Amino acid sequence: MEAQRKLLNSPERCVDEALSGIVSCNGGLALLRGHRVVLRSDLGALKGRVALLSGGGSGHEPAHAGYVGAGMLSGAVAGGVFASPSPGSVLAAVLTLWQAGASGVLLIVKNYTGDRLNFGLALEQARSRGVRIAMVIVADDCAFTHLSKAGRRGLCGTVLVHKLAGAMAERGCSLDEIVAKVTEATKGIGTLGVSLSPCSVPGCLPTFQLPPGEMEMGLGIHGEPGIKRSKVASADEVVKSMIDHMTDPSSQSHLSLKSGDSVVLCVNNLGALSCLEMAVVGRAAISCLESRGMQVARVMSGSFMTSLEMAGMSLTLMRADEETLALFDAKTTAPAWPNLSTAALSGRNCSIAPPENVSASEEASDQEGPLSDVMRKVLEEICTNLLKQQEELNALDRAAGDGDCGNTHALAAHAIQEWLNSHVVPGCPGQLLSSLAVLVQERMGGSSGALYSLFLTAAALPLRGYSHPAAWAEAVHAGTEAMRRYGGAEPGDRTMLDALCPAVEELKKLSSAPSGGTMAVLQKAVEKAEQGAESTRDLTAKAGRASYIAAERVTLPDPGAVAIATILSEAELSARRRDGQTNGHLAARSQPAEQMEFACSHVVCNWMPDRTPGLYPSLPSSLSGGASYRVSGRPQSICDHDYDNRISVIPQPDPPLVPPPLPPRQNSSKKQPRPRSMPPPVPPRGQEARGETPLRANVNVVSLSVGRLVDISRATAIQSSQNPVYCGKCHGAMSTLSTLKKMVWCCDFCGKENTISSTDSGVKSSARRPLPGRDVLYLSQELDGDYVNLEDMLVVFCVDISGSMSVTSEVSAGSSVRSPTYVSRLQSVQDALQRSLSSLLQTSPHRRVALVTFNDEVTVYGDGTGVPLTLRDWSLMDYDYLKKQGESYSTPHCIAESIHPLTQRVKELCEHGATALGPAALISVAMASRYMGSKVIICTDGRANIGLGELEQSAGQTSTHSPYFYSQLAKEAADSGVIVSVLTFEGTDCRLAEVGRLADHTGGRVNIVNISTVSTEIQSVLADNILATSVTATLLSAEGIYFPYEDESSHKLVREIGNVTEGVEITFQFAVKPDSIESFQRRDRIPFQLQLDFKTRELQKVTRIITDQRRVTSSSWVWAGSLNMAVLGVHCAQLCARLTMEGRIVEAQKQLKAQQDLLKDISEQRPSPKEESIYGNWISTMSVICDDLTGHSQRKQDTRELMASQSSPVKGLSDEAAKVVYQLKRAKSVGGKKQASQPLGL
Repeated sequence: MEAQRKLLNSPERCVDEALSGIVSCNGGLALLRGHRVVLRSDLGALKGRVALLSGGGSGHEPAHAGYVGAGMLSGAVAGGVFASPSPGSVLAAVLTLWQAGASGVLLIVKNYTGDRLNFGLALEQARSRGVRIAMVIVADDCAFTHLSKAGRRGLCGTVLVHKLAGAMAERGCSLDEIVAKVTEATKGIGTLGVSLSPCSVPGCLPTFQLPPGEMEMGLGIHGEPGIKRSKVASADEVVKSMIDHMTDPSSQSHLSLKSGDSVVLCVNNLGALSCLEMAVVGRAAISCLESRGMQVARVMSGSFMTSLEMAGMSLTLMRADEETLALFDAKTTAPAWPNLSTAALSGRNCSIAPPENVSASEEASDQEGPLSDVMRKVLEEICTNLLKQQEELNALDRAAGDGDCGNTHALAAHAIQEWLNSHVVPGCPGQLLSSLAVLVQERMGGSSGALYSLFLTAAALPLRGYSHPAAWAEAVHAGTEAMRRYGGAEPGDRTMLDALCPAVEELKKLSSAPSGGTMAVLQKAVEKAEQGAESTRDLTAKAGRASYIAAERVTLPDPGAVAIATILSEAELSARRRDGQTNGHLAARSQPAEQMEFACSHVVCNWMPDRTPGLYPSLPSSLSGGASYRVSGRPQSICDHDYDNRISVIPQPDPPLVPPPLPPRQNSSKKQPRPRSMPPPVPPRGQEARGETPLRANVNVVSLSVGRLVDISRATAIQSSQNPVYCGKCHGAMSTLSTLKKMVWCCDFCGKENTISSTDSGVKSSARRPLPGRDVLYLSQELDGDYVNLEDMLVVFCVDISGSMSVTSEVSAGSSVRSPTYVSRLQSVQDALQRSLSSLLQTSPHRRVALVTFNDEVTVYGDGTGVPLTLRDWSLMDYDYLKKQGESYSTPHCIAESIHPLTQRVKELCEHGATALGPAALISVAMASRYMGSKVIICTDGRANIGLGELEQSAGQTSTHSPYFYSQLAKEAADSGVIVSVLTFEGTDCRLAEVGRLADHTGGRVNIVNISTVSTEIQSVLADNILATSVTATLLSAEGIYFPYEDESSHKLVREIGNVTEGVEITFQFAVKPDSIESFQRRDRIPFQLQLDFKTRELQKVTRIITDQRRVTSSSWVWAGSLNMAVLGVHCAQLCARLTMEGRIVEAQKQLKAQQDLLKDISEQRPSPKEESIYGNWISTMSVICDDLTGHSQRKQDTRELMASQSSPVKGLSDEAAKVVYQLKRAKSVGGKKQASQPLGL
């Protein structure tokens, strides 16, 4: 942990430089030469009056030098940071004041031992020299209920004593009178503080540690311990708790207050609270005091006695009669004393009524019109999609603003939704826009609220009494001009205008009769808006908060422009739905993100295995610009291609030609620039060099966001406690698409006629909706086993402590790892584990955590409270014995109880010996298997070289049982609902391709870390919680469909998924069998059904059934413009990675090349910056694995040797390549929509 950064020149000189700065900034102050003493510059004004002197350690500024001035202190003595001033400096100050003609000197001292001793010594020395002097000790701390001999500490109440004594001295009161008054006043002063963070002396570490999410009450201003720590609560709760404690009669340090008492309230910032927080605290304190019947006479809020940069505050209360208030209100020139009003606070009205009709919105007419329903639907769609896009807009805004663009638009969306629920939508569009303008102004807030309100207000006028297209064109133009006029921005300034203005220019065509009709203009306007929003990525901001950010840091689209594009897109889509023009393109856009998402709007069926001529439609001229290939003697564009339709895969008999060497791959840790054009094509593979027809990509792909589908807490599906009705032949389920005639259901997928009994679950002939819906959750009433609370799950840290973990690396300047400069791998893991334990203590205090280490032997520390279990020698080769030991090992204590012994175990680890990774992983999984949802986190830097799962140094000598060991262990972990994640260190060769199976099969993470990132990666792993276990996905379609690479004989595909965490996404590709093409082309739609069976975290069995239909086409006119490239990209990444891990590397290369050809062709024929960005992002990712695959092929002398490596088909992959492959198997699209601005989520 490094010392807190501070804006100083030198820790040693900071006090002297600060005092010099205070004096330099205030003409009424001066320094006493040779001492850290600040005095009034008009010492002559003290003649015949009592001089007041106070002081203490520095670090509490503005105390005490800030209170030197007429009407307060005559001088202040400063010590070092948090150190009492020296007696010599105090004496020098006293003598200076006395010799200036003061009638006496009063020392005002906080009750700290050092201050009392040093000021007391100076007092005695001055008194021996004839100085008339006295001292008042201020002890106002209310923290401790039982007082020690030291008494109460002196805190911020000292500042109030300064003010009272200073006013009396200014009046000319005698020393005895002042002492008597302030001594009595101190009995009615009490202070209590609360801290959210520690403070640190310059050049030193923090004075104490405060875990995240906790606060400490009653601490001293130097960081001395308080009375209790607790979870951070709301401001109202914290203030109430403080005042309750301060006034508790059972406490020996309480402040006696009763109903009717008049008090002065001081809300003191201890250093780092924002002014916003201080205002909230002040409100809470006044409200709390008034609720007790007390009269709050005065309030001072600000920084009066701080504790360096401590985030916290203190409350000081002082009983105040009229005389005390008079002294408190007396004038002073002290620079740190606030200029307060003398008006009474309690009982006054704090608000002023505005003039009538200023904030009231224009009353909308109750009369609906022909457009009321349409406008309601449009607004509902816009609001829904803005809420879905909230986090995306926030993320875009964080790059160049305050990160609240999504939140701001969500405020407007919620406000409009509420308004729609309680108001009639007027038939006049102008009247509606006026109402929305006021609503947005009041509820949205910020500059966005003002701009939208300006737009709506200006746009309302042309729509008063009109609703024809020309009026709408004039309205949007008027609104845009108002935004430009008052906002000061222009197109090109990287604002929302960059999306709005191009769309408005297009909408101007509505003023005349546009060719293609109104819908064509609307669609073109949306395209212009989307292109404009995407163009802001390359613009330099010239308006708004983003204009203050360096241009090189602003690389994402402007969030305001993206929001405008979303609004226009949803408005156009709603209009199309009403107009009945929801074609394939729109259907693909409107497909719910949480259901099945298809890469193409239609089922494309025009292919034949032998590429028979005549079955392909001629290519439209508009699509003829793409690359072409010669098939059966004629040119053919990729967009009019035959698909991946091979029924079987036959390895090439000859070895592939070795491609030319590729340039070395760049370090993956460096940020790749966003491609401005398509990346270069992959070097030709062997079959192309020989003139063979290259493989074509399949666009019949469906993507399933399984992570969202199994999260039933967020599901919008219909819920049912009944059982589905299944077909007796293909097991397809009845749905709302089914036809039921006289209780006979003809299966939509296989055609079998099923007789349905009237008692069958979910089917009631008398019901209004007798058939299940398109999306239904069937919830079992029984739990599959005993209920397990996820809070009781186990986290097992399985840590390598072999000799190689002693290798050190230099820590960069920004690293979170503690000193020294060079840190070993084990030290970085120890630091990461300690951070993770502290984090778990805060977030999941009931969770169990265990530690397992391995070198020559495996040591099970468990929760650190018991005697460690050590396993060595023969036991490391006995699978059943290790498993039994793990299953029987108890971890009885949660992290809240075991944090200290477990942390100590982690600190004591030292590196030596070999690497028994396999046995350690086995016993860790066995321990975790007792609790569903548990996690095993393996952190290693070397190959397993002892015990089960041993991996020899030579690739050709790998034990044949090793792959099966890791596969078997992964299956057992997945069956038990355990997630295993594997982290290795960069620069090592751990055979990640083998060990990574543990994570691949269980839903865990595979990654390569370094000493600076291991802590962050472990935190990410801890955040991955299981949403469901035993997940099985079944995809059915009509007979005639098959699934290439998976099940090529059936129209039903079953895939075992296992554990599912948030974000898991899987894809399927399907195709039409050759003998079914003709019949499919005569069909209008093809049914698809997803059956998702799983167990929730509560062990409830659930079946989710989603049924959909897709249109059929053989025309590239229809499908070429509707491809969802993100779905295609995810599918290609997952498919290529899976083929690679199965050893089918040549096929993976062909698939990659086919996808690149398809995407390149579409990009040329249908240019779109957004789509090109999607292409560029995932192709860039795929190029990494392509390079590794090519290099792997070069190292093989014979393809047959490559394909025959059945024991370990990927043993030749480097750890870096294996990491990429495993991560690509889990590739997913980012967020609910497929985003163009970000690469695939890996």
